[in-house]
This record gives sequence, C-alpha cells and structure tokens, in this order.
Amino acid sequence: MLHFYRSFCSNTIKVGDRVIITKKICKSDIYEFAQLTGDINPVHLSRHPLVHGVYLAGLVSGVIGTKLPGYGSLLVSKYLRFPNACYAEDEVKIEVEIKKIRKIITCEFCCSVDDRIVMEGKADIIFKNI
Repeated sequence: MLHFYRSFCSNTIKVGDRVIITKKICKSDIYEFAQLTGDINPVHLSRHPLVHGVYLAGLVSGVIGTKLPGYGSLLVSKYLRFPNACYAEDEVKIEVEIKKIRKIITCEFCCSVDDRIVMEGKADIIFKNI
C-alpha cells in the first residue's frame, strides 16, 4: 500500500513532505536476502526469522530513490538505529519525511510494526535532475 501526502517532482519538494508505504515481509524475502548477501546467521533462518536490519535499510533506500525525493536521489550518508526486532510475516510501515533542503537534502525515516519502531534514522541526499 502506498500513500502520497502530495505529488512530488524535483522543483516542488518542500520541508515536511512525507511518504508512507507498507510492506509485508515474507520468509522468502528474508531467505533470498540471506542468500544474496551471504548473511546466513541462524537468527535469520530460524522457524521465526528475524529480518536483516540492512534489508529494512534497503526498503527505506527504495522509497528515497523512487518516491521522495525520487529519481535522481543519491544517498551520501545514512544513520540507523534498531530499537526493536522485526520478524517474518510482519507488516512494516515505512515513513520518510523531508527535514531540511539546502545543497544536501536531509530526511528522517522510521520503520514500524504495530506502532513499535523497528528502525529509525536519518539520511543525507544529493538530488540530481535526470
């Protein structure tokens, strides 16, 4: 499910713009990610697998690169914090919000499951019109 709070393009991005998407994470997503990265830590391959933190970070990167700011976004830094665990079959709500626009765009993001934060952080982005 995808919710846009406004329509975005490179010259209309404003502080406070926000995008929210939701994604149910399946066991197969976790297993495929483990094979792709080589991170086969048993916590990710158990009967109730824990989602890789970098998988969640990748979902946020996908939102930044395609939704807000969108195409032309180049991630230059990202800070991550994981206060709670996320498991297979959880439906994750991913929120990205623009906090500052200068030469570099700063956004904050949050991934949550049932109002429980599983990842949060901030990112700095260079936006190039393509």
